[in-house]
Amino acid sequence: MNSEELKMVTEKINLYILGVLSPPRYAHSVRVAVLARELCKRFSVDPCAGYLAGIAHDMCKSGKDRWVLTLAGKDSDPVTEIELEKPALLHGRAAAVLLTSDFAVNDFSILEAIRHHTFGSPGMDALGKILFVADKIEPGRTGLNVNLRKKIMEAGLDAMTLMVLEENIRYLESREKKVSATTYKMMESLKWRETAR
Repeated sequence: MNSEELKMVTEKINLYILGVLSPPRYAHSVRVAVLARELCKRFSVDPCAGYLAGIAHDMCKSGKDRWVLTLAGKDSDPVTEIELEKPALLHGRAAAVLLTSDFAVNDFSILEAIRHHTFGSPGMDALGKILFVADKIEPGRTGLNVNLRKKIMEAGLDAMTLMVLEENIRYLESREKKVSATTYKMMESLKWRETAR
């Protein structure tokens, strides 16, 4: 999709999410989109793709469990135990399906970034990492130390993603929540890449 096509579909998505997301969730999506666009400019990724991924990443977050499960199930990947226990965690997968079926988004990088923004994925491309980071550290997120946010924002993309992952895992483990095996695999992959430099 070219920049003009991305802008047109972004407007349609924006209208859709205005009708389905709560005002705080919508505001979060806008902040993620703005930060993703900024990071895309910095890391030579199409900023229009970053903004679209950011605005659309939580478009299924307010959906009922059964609808999200059904939608996500159309991507033909198995539903994990963690996702079955809390179907809301499937909202990224559901959003990728909805974007394809209802908004004719066919950009693989955008769809994969949205699909994997909750748990991450070892094979994430630059846009995927940018969306993952933007979602976790957008300015409205509370609980992230200001100095750590500054350090993250000054790092290269892999280092930035690794810091966000490690902080996210620390947070989940401190609250005795399950961490996806995919998240651990992504962290190990990034650690390996950082030490190989």
